[in-house]
Amino acid sequence: MSSAPATPATGRTTTPPPAPTWLTVSVDTRAGRLALARGGPAQEFTVTLRNGNSDEYRHLLVAFQMEPPGSPPVGQDGGPGFTLERFDQTSGTWHPAALRVANDRLPESMLDGGTPLARSGVRVERYRLRAAAGGPTGSSPLVVSFVDTDADRETAAHAVLAHTTR
Repeated sequence: MSSAPATPATGRTTTPPPAPTWLTVSVDTRAGRLALARGGPAQEFTVTLRNGNSDEYRHLLVAFQMEPPGSPPVGQDGGPGFTLERFDQTSGTWHPAALRVANDRLPESMLDGGTPLARSGVRVERYRLRAAAGGPTGSSPLVVSFVDTDADRETAAHAVLAHTTR
């Protein structure tokens, strides 16, 4: 038999720390895809960022890229053929946003900018995409990437939004 003294009960329970959570993202549009007409109205979509409790971002960039969809009309080069704009909630106006139209991937180390996103923070951004009157027709997904430009790394899996221009 052991005669060791019993440990007194304190009555306190310890709560374990919350499980770590990470940044999740979604890209949404009314019809689930962008269906544009050359020279027609822009179509809106939203990007929602829901940060977890693990990281805080000083410069989180939402970056857009698509491959050229098909070919421009005969006799026209079409240029990039698209205009992307972001809605500024503070001023209530639309401003140009960067859209890369290319068939290669830009390394994260070549990107800069972005805005802060606190731990457990949520941000919804509104964008709209318009096809130029002389631009190309066809289909090419719009790829949305989320880059921590301080760390030169993608923070979440990129999202893909289906797109067709007629």
